[in-house]
This record gives sequence, C-alpha cells and structure tokens, in this order.
Amino acid sequence: MEETKSMEPSQDASPMPNFETEHQDQPPPSEFTSESVFAIVGASCVTFCTVGFINAFGVFQEYYEQVILSHESPSTIAWIGSFNIFCMFGGMMVAGMLEYKLGPTLLMIIGGVITVFSLFMTSLCKEFYQFFLAQGLVLGLGICLVLMPAFVTVTYYFRKSRGVAMGIVVAGSSLGGVIWPITLHKLIDEIGFGWSVRTAAFMMIPLLSLAVLTVRRPKNFVQPKQGRPDLSFLKNPIIILLSAGLFFIFLGLFSPFFYVTSWTTSLGHDPNLAFYMISVVNSASLFGRIIPGMVADKIGIYNVLVTISIFSGLIATCWTKATSVTGIIIFSLAYGFSSGGVISLQAPCAAVLVAPSQYGVAMGFVMTTLSIAGLIGTPLNGQLLGAFGYLGISLFSGLAMILGSILIIIARLNLSKTIVAKL
Repeated sequence: MEETKSMEPSQDASPMPNFETEHQDQPPPSEFTSESVFAIVGASCVTFCTVGFINAFGVFQEYYEQVILSHESPSTIAWIGSFNIFCMFGGMMVAGMLEYKLGPTLLMIIGGVITVFSLFMTSLCKEFYQFFLAQGLVLGLGICLVLMPAFVTVTYYFRKSRGVAMGIVVAGSSLGGVIWPITLHKLIDEIGFGWSVRTAAFMMIPLLSLAVLTVRRPKNFVQPKQGRPDLSFLKNPIIILLSAGLFFIFLGLFSPFFYVTSWTTSLGHDPNLAFYMISVVNSASLFGRIIPGMVADKIGIYNVLVTISIFSGLIATCWTKATSVTGIIIFSLAYGFSSGGVISLQAPCAAVLVAPSQYGVAMGFVMTTLSIAGLIGTPLNGQLLGAFGYLGISLFSGLAMILGSILIIIARLNLSKTIVAKL
C-alpha cells in the first residue's frame, strides 16, 4: 500500500481521482463498530421517516382527488408530491455545506423539527396552495436538512463496506414505503385525515430523536481547517457524467412506483389488490437496496450500478406486458429489487470520487441534479399517460434509464478501461 497522503487535495491537483490513495482519516480496520452500527440504525430511522413517507404520497394523491381537492385535476395535485421531491433533492448541496460547517446534530434537530411541524400544518390544510406550501415546500426542506447529515455521517465510517452500509440505511425508506401507505390508508378510514397525519407526525418524533442521538461523526474525525467547502470536485468530468446519468435514470425510475396501482385497476383487477402492489414493489426494493450493496463491496459499486440500471430500464420497457395478477406481481418484485439497488448506490458512487472532506457537498451536488428530474418527472409522465397511455410511460421510463446507464458506463470507463477492474 502506498504511503498515506493528506485528505485535502492540492489546488493544482488533477481533478481525476486516484483510487490507490488512502485518505488521512480512513476508518479503522473493523468498520462495523458499535459507534458505526448506531449511526446506521439512526440513519435508517431517518430514511424510514423521510423518503419512506414520501413513498406514501399515492395515498394522499388518491384522498385529495376524491375528497379535499376533488375540484383540482390529478396532474395539478401531483405537483405537491413533485415539488416535495424537488425541495428534498434541490437543497442537498446547501445541506451538505451546512453539515461541513455545523456537523450533523444541529442540522438534524432543525430538520426534524421542520419535518414534524410541516405534518401538523398539513393536517390542518383545506386548500391546494396550503398543501403545496406545507407538504410540498416545508416538508421537502425539513427532509433535506435531516436526510443529508444521515447519509454523510454513515459514509465517514465506511470504505470497504460502504455499499452494504448505505444499502441498509436506504432500506429504511423501503420499509417505510411498505408500512406508511398501509398505515395511512387504514387510519384515514378510521380516524379521518387530520388525525391520521398528526399520528404519523407523533410516530416520527421518537424515531427522529433516536437518530439525533446516534448519528454522530466518528471520534477520530478531523474537521478540515479550510473555512469553506472544497468544490474542486466540480472539475472532475466523472462526477459530471455520474450526475447526468443519474438524472436520466431518475427521470423514469419512480414511474412504476407511482403508476403500478392505477395500471392494475385499469386492467379490471381488484382495487384492494392494486393498492398493495406498491407495497410489493417496496418490499422487493428493501432487499434490492441491501444485496446489490453487498455485491458492490466485492466487485465494485460502478460495475453493479451499471448492471442494475440497465436491468431496471429493460424491466420498465416490459411493464405493459404484465397484465395478469401473476405477471404484475412478478414485474413488481423484479422492478422493486433492481431499482432499489440504483437508489442505494448513488451516494457511494459520488463518495468514492472525492476526499472525506468533500463527501457532503459532492453527494449534495449529485442529488441536487436529481431534483430537476423529480420536479418534472411525475407531471411529464402524466402528460404521456394522457397522450399515449401506459405504453408511453413504460417506454419513456425504460429508455431514459438505459440512456442514463450509458452515461454511467462512460464514467466507469473513464475510471478504468479494464472491464474486470473493481470500480
């Protein structure tokens, strides 16, 4: 192994990363310590309460269409969810800079308070603009502030096992994607909309509090001396290619999550069965977020990301061929598993390109580019559905993911043209 070098890149350094270099604050040989495991548990609670809760927006969409906002079009209501995703991803780079300066604890407290507050406000809303502000804007910003520190802090602990560690963290969102829709669907029927949302907020308080207590920087963490975040990674063409590739992938990635329920009912199948299809997708996604991470630690995260991104695109193009109950279940399981790996590996792919002092801003930059895909993806799919039906959504989503995969292949080949290299 080469001699240890400083974690801070020189101003004249090439923007191309050196994968043989070990950073000064590399994690200890035994990465799964009590401290790092607690951080994983806390970060998983964060993803359960944030991204997992966003996965339940279909329940809100259905309720708003039928009851509170029945005078609004479905595409108009969908802007609430789209803007929520835009705010969550769009603020990630700023949140990464704040984490760099303030550390995770204060940022997570602020983000947690805003998240819970936004849900209490959502429970009182009556008009579209109120839902847009409370559930779209405020909830998105709160999630951004609590989610980014959780991602970054876990990354500090791991190098060799980063894929599986982040997979476990992101699996919390899949578990939330299974539990939140079922819970909210049942609660709305039994106690009404307002108290259902307030109950969800009360459920989040102990989980987010646990996260604040457990998501801490490693004891051997050295705060960089420079006063501002190092943005030299923006000169690296590989991270630009990664961001562009993930943009196209995320443009189509969530379409089956949002539309598998309506696709099932459009075929005349039982509406109750249709409702549980999203839980089937998220159940498979839970395993898809962990197992590919384990494989990535063995053969390389870029190698795995390229493979599962292509598979996700191909599966999406076959979506409308699944017309029987068995076919829809198989499609949901296959797509949930493959797409789960894409979601879990985006942050490790960014982190491996930069020094530890740049983790937050680099991951934030990549996720900020995804915010635009999150903002336009759902409304664009709504237009495609009206013009071309579900086949239009299927082909657009699949081809967008395949195009994104090609860009990531180019990024991978820029790292090494050796196909069998562990990258």
